[in-house]
Amino acid sequence: MKKIVTTLLCFLLMSLTVLPFAFAAGEQTPAVKTVDDFTDLKDLPQDQKSKFDELIRGGVFSGLTDNTFGLNDKMDRAQFAKVAALIFSLPIDKTLTVSSFSDISSDHWSLTYVEALKKAGLTNGYDAEGKMYNPSGSVSRQELAAFLIRGLGLDQDAQKAAPVADSTVDDWAKGYVALALEKNILTKLDNGTFGGKEAATRKMLALASYEAKKLFGAGKTDPAATPEPTKPETQTPATQPEKPAAPEPAKVDKGSAKGKKVLITSDLNGTQFREDEKPLVNRLQSLGFEVTRLASTKLTVEATEGFDLIVIGSSTNSKYVKKKLKGLPIPIIYNKSISFGDADFSTVSENTGIKKQTNVTIKSSDHPLAAGLKGDVQFYYEAGDLSYGIPSSDAIVVAHAAGDPEKAIVIGYEKGSKNVLGEAIAARTLMFGGNASLMKDNATDEAWKLFDAAALWAIGQP
Repeated sequence: MKKIVTTLLCFLLMSLTVLPFAFAAGEQTPAVKTVDDFTDLKDLPQDQKSKFDELIRGGVFSGLTDNTFGLNDKMDRAQFAKVAALIFSLPIDKTLTVSSFSDISSDHWSLTYVEALKKAGLTNGYDAEGKMYNPSGSVSRQELAAFLIRGLGLDQDAQKAAPVADSTVDDWAKGYVALALEKNILTKLDNGTFGGKEAATRKMLALASYEAKKLFGAGKTDPAATPEPTKPETQTPATQPEKPAAPEPAKVDKGSAKGKKVLITSDLNGTQFREDEKPLVNRLQSLGFEVTRLASTKLTVEATEGFDLIVIGSSTNSKYVKKKLKGLPIPIIYNKSISFGDADFSTVSENTGIKKQTNVTIKSSDHPLAAGLKGDVQFYYEAGDLSYGIPSSDAIVVAHAAGDPEKAIVIGYEKGSKNVLGEAIAARTLMFGGNASLMKDNATDEAWKLFDAAALWAIGQP
């Protein structure tokens, strides 16, 4: 009997020892992706494939889809934050839930990477006040050069470098670009120029990151020791090299937004904005506006007194708007196409949504509302809904749906022009057809430029 018990105990101990290994062996771990998993990487030259393979296997890059890397897709600032944090081995605090920047929500995937860049002194944000990071904005090639050179701890070297003789590169970036070319981090375009203001693609980012990672791995640099670059007083754009070389707001016919008061209507009671409304709110604040929220149930002419601009928010219940503000001598931006039509600024109001759109076509490219944009421009990174209106012939159609000029997406009426009923309009009035809830993480830099231009033009002098 004793022998039997001893045998059973031995069997039990062996089972407890072996079973954990058996279960561990049966666990399914995700397969590590390689360059061969992406159809658009298979035809690259072998030396480039090897570079991509190292970055993909190392988790620095992933594909846009399971089998597509997206070589020629634009790189946005959120993607860059992740890549830079990884290649420069920056400390990443995964416990963070609050961002230093108002346009990065607590659940945004890039939060910890952006904070790592900020802590290392590689970014102070997108706007002059340092309140926004603009995660979905594009990064130009000259900005990419500046980011990587600064990350490599070579800021002082860039300041001393002989400026590159290239008219496509802004003065502030010429030292960074010269050093990036010298160290083979980036190369010139096929036309012989650097193309400083051109948007960097994911392919450019990957190849440049590989070279920067190789230099960093050689122990030549320390990004944490890199001081923030000082900006010459005459430098444009402001402060950060990452600031897009976009048309300056001064090109827009505008009054100063600083201190101007804007009232935004919303569907919910209370004083708090919904999460999908905050990107537009943050954008207006970054332009200098003081923003106040008003529940649409409380909208009256009296409630608008003292404000310099009214925005009919996309969540507004249109039944509380109708024609209430039609004769109001205060500029209005309608982010609600139904209300724009209800107030006789468009011949249509219901069923004005267009699904699965990515681009819009600029019609009035010479008008300040176009923000210097021309032709077809990308509005969303991923296809989404836009709203349209059909205004009177007096209106300024700034942008319309791609392939459908009858459906206007960004519309402006000058004070004194006529609405669809032939009535004189009391103040500048606009419609902006971007979907606020989709713009949070999906709007391109071009979309935000159009919004900025709309807000600034609205408060300008007719």
